[in-house]
Amino acid sequence: MPNVPMIAHLSADRFQVAFSAAFGDCVGTYDGDGKMTLAEVSAATGIKPRTLESYRDGECCPRGHGLMVLMEVLPARFTNRLLGEIGMGGARKMSPEEIDQHVVVSDAVNYTQMFVEHMADGRIDHIEQIEAIKAGRRMQENLSRWLLSVDAPKECGPVKATVTDLKKRVGGK
Repeated sequence: MPNVPMIAHLSADRFQVAFSAAFGDCVGTYDGDGKMTLAEVSAATGIKPRTLESYRDGECCPRGHGLMVLMEVLPARFTNRLLGEIGMGGARKMSPEEIDQHVVVSDAVNYTQMFVEHMADGRIDHIEQIEAIKAGRRMQENLSRWLLSVDAPKECGPVKATVTDLKKRVGGK
């Protein structure tokens, strides 16, 4: 049996085929064909080139974290093709300038939902705490970017938000 994860509504074999096709559409061996090279993907993700070759050749698929890393690095068409297999799609990469109040509110709702799920057993364990910290940092970054984008002085160039910048702007230390 192939070494592949089960994804909602997809058999392992169907996911293997969809993943390999989407991966092959975005990753190539050589420069010049409009695809990222295996070497570029390896450098960006830390995944060994041989492993990437096995993904491309349909020998295996990544599991959870590896898939998320690839989705972050590869063009949005990779994610859309995979999501299209289960009736979803429309994913796209967002630049910091595109962070708006809807993203900020969505982060807050997702964080709250995660907290409620973690507290279902009456406590937050060490793994849940790590997840909460990561989600909180992501939410903080998006909030910082949004606040600076709507409240930044007009003479500033491109905004790179940090918590320290925000504290200085509001009179904190």
